[in-house]
Amino acid sequence: MAGQDIQLHDTTLRDGARSAGRVLPVDDRLAVARCLDGLGVGFIEGGRPGATAEDTEFFRRAAGELRLTGAVLVARGAARAPGASAATDPRVRELLAAGTPVVTLAAVSDSRRVERAPGTNLAENLAAVDGTVRHLVRAGRRVLLDAEHFFDGHRANREYALEVVRTAAEAGAETVVLCDGDGGRAPDEVGAVVSDTLHGTGVELGVHCRGGAGRAVAGSVAAVAAGARQVRGTLCGDGRRRDADLLSVAAQLIVTRGAAALPGGSAVLGAAVAESAGRAVEVVSWQVGADPAGGGQDRSSASVLLRVDGVATAATASGGGAVEALDRAVHRALDPVLPGVRRLRLTGHLARVPAGHAGPAGTAGTAGTAGTAGTARVVASFADGDGRLDTVGVAADTGAAFLRALLEAVRRLPARERHGDGRTAERRPAAVAYGPTLTGTD
Repeated sequence: MAGQDIQLHDTTLRDGARSAGRVLPVDDRLAVARCLDGLGVGFIEGGRPGATAEDTEFFRRAAGELRLTGAVLVARGAARAPGASAATDPRVRELLAAGTPVVTLAAVSDSRRVERAPGTNLAENLAAVDGTVRHLVRAGRRVLLDAEHFFDGHRANREYALEVVRTAAEAGAETVVLCDGDGGRAPDEVGAVVSDTLHGTGVELGVHCRGGAGRAVAGSVAAVAAGARQVRGTLCGDGRRRDADLLSVAAQLIVTRGAAALPGGSAVLGAAVAESAGRAVEVVSWQVGADPAGGGQDRSSASVLLRVDGVATAATASGGGAVEALDRAVHRALDPVLPGVRRLRLTGHLARVPAGHAGPAGTAGTAGTAGTAGTARVVASFADGDGRLDTVGVAADTGAAFLRALLEAVRRLPARERHGDGRTAERRPAAVAYGPTLTGTD
C-alpha cells in the first residue's frame, strides 16, 4: 500500500455544481478547474457536453483558455442509445466534440435496471458498452467507464455486473469505476465487492462512494485498501448526493495508509508534489548498516543517493542510531545545494515498528523496490530556527518512514531561503519525490 499511486478524480464541476439553487457561471467553472489543478487532482470532470448551454460553453472556452499543468480535463457522457450506432448517436458525437483527451462513459451495471428500461435488454446493454467504448478509443480518447449502481447490481446479479466490467475493459476502457448509486454501502461491503470484482475480472478499478456521516470517505478508503486505484468525489463532499470529500479521502490515505494520493493521475508511482526550497529533490537509493564502534557496541552508518534538479548528489554519515545516521547523510547531500535545509535540526523521533519486523538495521532501498508487507510510522521533531516542526512518515520500515518524515520537513520550510551572502530569495514550490524510492527491503 505504501507509495501506491492513487488517482483522484474530481467531479465538483458536475456533481458539486448540481446542488439545489446553485448555478456556476462559466468563468467560475474555469477558475475552479484551475484551483483543482493546483491542488493536484489527476482528473477534473467538467460536465456533460450538450446537457446545458453552460456545459457546452465551458468545454468550448476550456479548449482555448484552460492551461492545466497536471490534471486532465474530462467530459462525461453515456453509452449509445439502444439500437443506435455509436458513430451517429448525438450524445456520443457531442462527447467527442468536447475535445477532451479523457472521457467518462456512464453505463448501467444492475441487471434489474436494464431489464426495466424500455427498448433494451441485457445483451443489448453489453453491446452498447462495447460499441461505444471501441468507437471512442478509435477516435483517440482515453475512456473511463462508470459502472452505475454497481453495488446493487453485484448483490442482485453478480455475474452480469462483472460482465459489464469485462466488456468495457476488453473494448479498451482503461479503468472501470464502481459507483454506489445514491450511497449507503458500509465500508466493509465496499471493500469486499471491490476485492471480488478485482479478482473476478483482473480489471483496473476505481470507486465512487456516496453517503453522509463520513460513510463515503470510509468506503473510499476501504476500496483503496481492497485494490481500487481511482477515487471519485468532490471538494468538501459538496453535491446533492453526499459525494465523498476528496480532501478527507486524500488525508486519510496519506496519513493512515502511506498512500500517494496527491497528486494523482499521471504522477509517477509514489511521487508527491510539495513546497520546499524551490528545487526538485528525489531519493534514488539509501542504505543503513552497523559498524563496530568498540566496547562491543555498534555504530550505525548510512548512505544516500539523491537527485536535485536531476543532478545526482551522494553522501555517507554515521551516527548513534540508524535515524541519526540517515539524517546526517541527507544533510551532507542537501546542505551544499539547498542552504535552507541547514536550518532543520533533528531533536527527537518516535518509531512504531510492526510486530515481527526487524527494524532498519542493515536495510536498503532503491527506486522501484517493493518493500515489506508491514507498515512503520516515524514521528520526527525538528528545530527550525526558533520554531519547532513535527512531521510523520509512513513506510515499510523505519528507515524509509524517517526519510519520508525528513522530506516532509524540507517541504514545509518557509519559501524564503537565506543565502550565504545574506540575501533573501523567493523560491517556487518544489517537487519532492518519495514513495517506492524510499521503500526499504530486508
